Amino acid sequence: MLHVSCGSALAPISSTMPDGASSSHGDEGGEGPSFATVQRMPQNVLEPLPLMAMCRTRRGSRKSRSDSTRVHVTRDPSSSSITGGSEPHQSIPRGLLRRRAFFVAVVAAASACALGGLALSIVGAAVSRRVFAPHRGAGSQPSSSSPQHLVVLQHGLSGTVGDLSRLARELQDKSGGEVLVHSAGYNAGRNLDGVSAGGRRLAQEIVDVVNRHSSLSRISLVGNSLGGLYTRYALAELFEKNAGLGSRGRIAGLAPEAFVTIGCPHLGVRRFTFVAVPQLLRSAAGVLVGRTGEDLMLRDRACLLERMAAEDGGFLEPLRAFNRRGLYANLWGDFMVPFGTAAFEPSWGSGLLDEQSVSTLLRRPGIEVVDREVLERKSDGIALRWDVAASASDAASVRAMDDDDREAAQEVEMAANLERCGWSKFAVGFRSTGTFFPMAHNKLAAVERSGWRKWAFSWLEGTTDGDSLMGEIAAYILDSPEDSHRRFLARQHVPC
Repeated sequence: MLHVSCGSALAPISSTMPDGASSSHGDEGGEGPSFATVQRMPQNVLEPLPLMAMCRTRRGSRKSRSDSTRVHVTRDPSSSSITGGSEPHQSIPRGLLRRRAFFVAVVAAASACALGGLALSIVGAAVSRRVFAPHRGAGSQPSSSSPQHLVVLQHGLSGTVGDLSRLARELQDKSGGEVLVHSAGYNAGRNLDGVSAGGRRLAQEIVDVVNRHSSLSRISLVGNSLGGLYTRYALAELFEKNAGLGSRGRIAGLAPEAFVTIGCPHLGVRRFTFVAVPQLLRSAAGVLVGRTGEDLMLRDRACLLERMAAEDGGFLEPLRAFNRRGLYANLWGDFMVPFGTAAFEPSWGSGLLDEQSVSTLLRRPGIEVVDREVLERKSDGIALRWDVAASASDAASVRAMDDDDREAAQEVEMAANLERCGWSKFAVGFRSTGTFFPMAHNKLAAVERSGWRKWAFSWLEGTTDGDSLMGEIAAYILDSPEDSHRRFLARQHVPC
């Protein structure tokens, strides 16, 4: 006997059979009609019964299964098995459905992240222009009434005067009262009109600060990300050659002390994006980031970054005037400025392979392991350090590149010329970042967000991971090379 249950209660089939046949109205002892008999029922009798839910063989059954009242079809155990003339439904395996759903979800998430990041960058640049531009020049933080050492901090793309506040506090704490820390603001919200325009604005800002403080005698510059290129350009604008007997030159009338870049794209990003960008898509940089994007992709007509790294370009002599030059680069996980361009190591290429290249770097002569726990992903901070002597070039990197590749040859020459100035290179690692989470860029400078930027980015970036590194950078800026080396020996537990 067939029963139909609506919800949780079972109700027997009650209808009048054709041709004198009858059905039981709840008599448990009587035999119910066969399935063939039920099929011969008039349409008006069978219509209320969703028998298609029982077999689930036709596409039309999907409509009945979506009804708010779920109908269960049961039968008496004593009756024969139900067999009908419908064809069995060919269902897709659940495993295949899950894989398809997972793939669609991953593609959708990646697309959303890319579009969201692009939108936030564009909105951020626009908001910065309106909100922070009126506060230009308000970033000076003197440690005393008559400071002697000016340290200028230049933020990067879409940055603000407060981005390097953590480094500014470290410099004040360690300076002993003789340092004027100035967070440059003339470029806030104005980062899309090219490296040269930003460099000239920074140069003018430095002149304005120097004119307001007659006690200054020395100058150091720190450039974060794009700000590193701004500072290099500004040096050429402010350099005074052979100013005084035995002098290597002056910057805005001050003696050059330390020059530092943090995650700076010295070689551009043409071959140093995190994932290699095809030739056809490189022109999009100019659409998204204006003339600055063209400069970074080395697509500008003036070939600015190449000139800034050429011996006869007028940009390297001001660099050599400083007592020390240092750069800090992420060993892995930097989506914006991978290690190859930040440390001008042209053989590294795109950032996706940075982690795999660390072992090759460790085999290079002269590499000092500062903290092995950083290499083992147990700690954050400086992992490696090595010094490149002035007038030396990386001949090994030149031989490793293909001479027929014009782009690679240009970048190799740029790197060799920059290294001839002499540098201290610091390779930094963060345990929370890597190939699959490349969010190390703003950790490197411990960028301090404020306002809507803090709400939008801080939870994801975790820039406080770089706090301890700011003390190291401040010490490098303020200390002599001998003091820096003494601190290194102390970390290695080697007696001085």
